[in-house]
Amino acid sequence: MAMTRAEALRKLLALGGLYRDEIFTAMGGSPLEVSDAITELRRAGELQPVREGWIRQVYRLTDEARARAFGGVNA
Repeated sequence: MAMTRAEALRKLLALGGLYRDEIFTAMGGSPLEVSDAITELRRAGELQPVREGWIRQVYRLTDEARARAFGGVNA
């Protein structure tokens, strides 16, 4: 079974926080699909945007989402 874009993003962010532009570069493909994946994780409460400075923010997973990314708690 193929992995969804949100699942792929969860695995990517489980490795460490990234800026939004870094997410788009690493994920590749359709920017709309990547944006939808970010939105999906935010709505699920799995994503923690942390503002750094005036403009940029780093996206990090919650501890629970990080565990779930590789088959941990409530996988």
